[in-house]
Amino acid sequence: MSTAASTVLAFIVAAAAAPQCLAQVGAAVPVPADAVAPESLVDAARAAARADRNREAADLFARAIAQAPDRRRELLQEYADQLNYSGRSAQAAPLYREALQSPRSRDERLRLLKGLGLALLWTDQPSRARPVFEALVREQPEDRDAARNLGRALSWSGRQREAVAHLESVLRADPGDGEARVMLAQAQAWMGRPDRARASLAGAGGAAARQLALDLDRSEAPRSAAEVQHSSQSDQLAIRSARAGHALAFDQGRGTAGVRLDRIEYEREDGADSTTVTRPMAHGRYRFSDAVELNAEVGQERIRARAGAAHDATVYASWLTWWPNDLWRFDASTSRGTFDNLQSLRLGITARQHGLSADFTPNERQRHTLRLARADYSDGNVRRDAQFETEYRWRTHPDAWIGMRHTRFDFDRQLDHGYFNPRSFEATQVTLRAAWRPAGPQGRWDVTAAMAAGQEHARPGGSKPARDGSLRVGWRADAHTRLDARVQRFSSLASSGGFARTTVGLNLERTW
Repeated sequence: MSTAASTVLAFIVAAAAAPQCLAQVGAAVPVPADAVAPESLVDAARAAARADRNREAADLFARAIAQAPDRRRELLQEYADQLNYSGRSAQAAPLYREALQSPRSRDERLRLLKGLGLALLWTDQPSRARPVFEALVREQPEDRDAARNLGRALSWSGRQREAVAHLESVLRADPGDGEARVMLAQAQAWMGRPDRARASLAGAGGAAARQLALDLDRSEAPRSAAEVQHSSQSDQLAIRSARAGHALAFDQGRGTAGVRLDRIEYEREDGADSTTVTRPMAHGRYRFSDAVELNAEVGQERIRARAGAAHDATVYASWLTWWPNDLWRFDASTSRGTFDNLQSLRLGITARQHGLSADFTPNERQRHTLRLARADYSDGNVRRDAQFETEYRWRTHPDAWIGMRHTRFDFDRQLDHGYFNPRSFEATQVTLRAAWRPAGPQGRWDVTAAMAAGQEHARPGGSKPARDGSLRVGWRADAHTRLDARVQRFSSLASSGGFARTTVGLNLERTW
């Protein structure tokens, strides 16, 4: 073979082998993820969204926007939607707001409002979701989803009466809307009207309707409860109590009636003195309307002291509640009771108290309370009380509140009859409380904790730190049986004196 022919043959062989060599090089050096064209990322994100792979779609949209910032506005709604539907609504909400600064069309604006409203609902901000859905309903009265979501926003923010009125109008327009019917019944149940909830639920189908009907049945079932408790005090007094009771519902849950027996033993830890109190009670409750409810209990206390005469006292408590609207609650109360110390029990001292309270709840994250009371003691003393408390809900999972409470009371006279009796007293405390369900709303366990810490000042007596903490753990054994264990510690001890009490208790409740 000639030299020229050999050269041509070598060139042909090299040319044939070149594609294989290039492929091997390409396989050995993968293309970086960021090198994927933005358009390919957008196509992949939309395909994932259509297949309900929302988290994957959101991540792909984020990469596309990072690579092509000039397309951010174009892709912002789709990106926010996928964040919303993948459980990241807190990240989606500000993106919806950003896009709403410059909507490109009326239709896009409405879609953005819907997404923002859902993001606010799903992040437990129903009072902020309300104006969003109100705007949607104004612009699109025929939008059934927006109308239902407005009902949710009202109900979840505690505006049950407004939710009921709105959902009733939704059902007048479409009586066959089963989802709205269940929502209406739930709002009525939360409002304290199970009778109206049952009427609204009639004819509704589906799992949600069946679950709500079951919850209503359980709330109206006969209920038995038993409780034991033990307290030890810094003044060397031990208090042991036991309680058993049974209650029945009537008039489709609008009322309850029951009986209860309490037995309380007070004993000095050295055994030098003791008193036993037995207290049979009858109690009841009735909801007259959406706005008015009455609670009352009455009984006879038998006080038997180791040293001293026996005493019998009629004791009672009643309170009338009025809700003029969803924001305000007012209570007027009256009661007569005895005290929890040996000397006052031995003397047979009782106190008649009359009180007023007002609660203002502007939304699901705030609560403000004012309480006023006057108590006339059977030994001639008079006590006047005032308390203001405010709370803010700073998170929802777990449910947690922080607040402040200021208490003040004074007596007409300073006597030595066993009960706490400075001429004046005031305390200011920071409060914390939280509720947690480890396995979610349907789980068997729940935990609640509360704490208050601050400073108290009594005259005479001076200033002392004051702390109060409690923990309760509940366990639902089955659909009918619940067990609660709790511990509480109060202390205002200081080098100059003070008082402390530790209490532990166990409560068993069963419906039949």
